Amino acid sequence: MTTTTMHALQKRPFRLDTNEMFSTSGDWYGGNPLTTQLLNAYSVLVPGGERFIIRTCRKYLSRIGPALKEEVERVFFQEGAHSREHERVLKTMRADGLSLDVFRKLVEWFSYRLLEPLTPLPLRLATAAAIEHHNAVIATFFLNRELLEGVRNGELRRLFLWHFAEEIEHKETVFKVLESVSRSWLLRAAGLFLSLGTFLFYLAVGTLLLGLKTRSVLAAGFWSELFSQACGRMGLFPAVLKESLRYLKPQFHPDVEESGTLLASALAELEHLGVERPSRETHALSRPLPPKFGRKMTRTMDRFHDLQSRHQFFFSRIDEYEGAWIHHEGQRKLNFCTYSYLGLLHHPRIDDAAKTALERHGTGTHGVRLLGGNLEIHEQLESGIAAFFRREAAITFSSGFMTNLAAIRALVGKGDYVLSDELNHASIVDGCRFSEAKVLTFRHNDMMDLACKLDSLPNDVRILIVIEAVYSMDGHIAPLNQVIELRNRHQNAILMVDEAHSLGVLGAHGRGIEEHFDCLGQIDVLMGTLSKTIPCQGGYITGSQELITYLRYNARGFIFSAPLSPVTAAVAQAAFKLLEIEGATRCKQLMSNVRYFVRRLHEEGFDTGDTGAAIVPVLLGRETLAFAMAGQCNVEGIYVMPVIYPAVPKGTERLRMNVTCDHRREELDYAVSALVRARTAVEERPLLNQ
Repeated sequence: MTTTTMHALQKRPFRLDTNEMFSTSGDWYGGNPLTTQLLNAYSVLVPGGERFIIRTCRKYLSRIGPALKEEVERVFFQEGAHSREHERVLKTMRADGLSLDVFRKLVEWFSYRLLEPLTPLPLRLATAAAIEHHNAVIATFFLNRELLEGVRNGELRRLFLWHFAEEIEHKETVFKVLESVSRSWLLRAAGLFLSLGTFLFYLAVGTLLLGLKTRSVLAAGFWSELFSQACGRMGLFPAVLKESLRYLKPQFHPDVEESGTLLASALAELEHLGVERPSRETHALSRPLPPKFGRKMTRTMDRFHDLQSRHQFFFSRIDEYEGAWIHHEGQRKLNFCTYSYLGLLHHPRIDDAAKTALERHGTGTHGVRLLGGNLEIHEQLESGIAAFFRREAAITFSSGFMTNLAAIRALVGKGDYVLSDELNHASIVDGCRFSEAKVLTFRHNDMMDLACKLDSLPNDVRILIVIEAVYSMDGHIAPLNQVIELRNRHQNAILMVDEAHSLGVLGAHGRGIEEHFDCLGQIDVLMGTLSKTIPCQGGYITGSQELITYLRYNARGFIFSAPLSPVTAAVAQAAFKLLEIEGATRCKQLMSNVRYFVRRLHEEGFDTGDTGAAIVPVLLGRETLAFAMAGQCNVEGIYVMPVIYPAVPKGTERLRMNVTCDHRREELDYAVSALVRARTAVEERPLLNQ
């Protein structure tokens, strides 16, 4: 029976200090070219390697005891942090021309895309344990000889000191997971040789490539360091060989305590240097809020801290976007929290437009649009939006929320009426409140209720009907043709439609709800965002020239707010041009994926409501169930979040899964199977079924 280590792993919230500049070029390790490039190569390999270890060990969480499981989850926390911070070093290396992107991608393709799927799971675990053993050997080598004192940059020294200290902690934990699965000596030996043939081989090749790239191989110091320090009797390579042979002994079992003194010394130095970040006086200058405000915030803060303490995936940080995938907590996960319905984020044409705008205009403007902040790129974008929707003019705002807030407040006021769908977005709700108009809420998508409320109003009052094209929590499509018919019965009524989630989704060419219902030009106030299908941020209104001119001089959110940055405007403009060219193809693929995903969910007995768009709710009905399912899905590599009250009414809690055109059929199948496994795992927890 496996026992847990006496050494308690800690969650150390380490972060590189972004205020401290550091470079990976030059011989930053004590003027020693070989060791400099060895540690640079180590940073190149760490993110992918750590994710492999997390991915492999996750498969065995259900087979180990609760104490060891808790220990492994702390390893995940540490490994994820290692991956994140070395990714930051990689960005610096990329800026210095040292990232070895081709080599890194080749390593990741061969190891994780080709070799990993072909390797039996127990052998993957044995390889992970051996990699951790070799990591600990490298860490011990540097720490035992106080070699990190040669790191000239304080931030890089903190990074490697922290990383190496934690690698010593990991060697025992992962080995215990392996022992709980199999005590086969042959399996352990095979894992060791795979580690030697991949991780250590890649490290050697990466060091040599960086030496060639920096031309440090031409220096005599590179080779003298190789033969004297790396290959000498007390060098790194003999240490790796010696510890590999020890690892092969049948009675071998790693023990953190054998490095206890060294580990304690390293952690003490790390504490002295500052674990999370160097202390700064400015960090403690916030004035405490008065008690009245503190009491107002207490309930929200308590709930938030409770949720985060029990569900670490909730409101956590994404490290990188990669098509339909993200990198999160050191793990590559299939993303179902995205609004990039047509996969335009990181499209080469859009990225090029951003770079061009940055070079020409810089990062911002000198003022609001009416006072020196109006650029040609803003007017070009607005003309492009108007042309895309076959309108006379358009106006842009700094966010989608601000667009609804400003437009509704400008269009109606005291004595006017707003008829608003009960499931309208919070920005519409707030815009109605701030307008001071009389607000009548009608039942969701209920045309009889809307007609009844319309008929109850006087004929000589201004009426604004506000709906969403696609409702963001349910995926319901508004019955636009029926709403238009009701609008037309009242001579002083206008229709405003928020189509944040229908642009790029509905219509044969992705032009939205008007194309979907074949009624182009029938919406008076067509509102949209630049943060869903269009991959930036901001919002717009398009309509008649009269409407847009009025909003330019009456919408306070336009007059008194900074405009879109030039980069954002250029990105949005490029995205609309792409929609003209590729919209039909991408939209067709998206909706094919949606139909397939919904059908597969129904086959497995999941309730998706009446969705008709790319938003697919998996209705669960309880907050505890939604969080438990989301947590289990994240363990399975599916990035999905629970949606709970007040975002949705109590009793309708759910997972919201957004489908994109980038998702492949096999990925959608995997997501469905992960949901099934999550449901089974959650159903076995008695407290959730009461």
